[in-house]
Amino acid sequence: MFNRRITKKDYPEMLNGMGNDLETTRVMVTRMQGWVTDTGLDQDLAQALGSAATAVKDAHEAAHNAWLRVNDELEKETRDR
Repeated sequence: MFNRRITKKDYPEMLNGMGNDLETTRVMVTRMQGWVTDTGLDQDLAQALGSAATAVKDAHEAAHNAWLRVNDELEKETRDR
């Protein structure tokens, strides 16, 4: 589909999209956990969904930190030119 190579300049947009997807996933998994808890279904499932929500939250934070770092690096490279 694309013939162009991905470069470092593409990273902020890609990381931003990743962060948005992770936040959407976190909300969805948290809602699932709430539904399972409210309906009194399997407690193990509720706990697993809670763990998944925490892992996705951590991944979102890591993506945000990577986005900040890459933006800083790109700005520094632009200033140094």
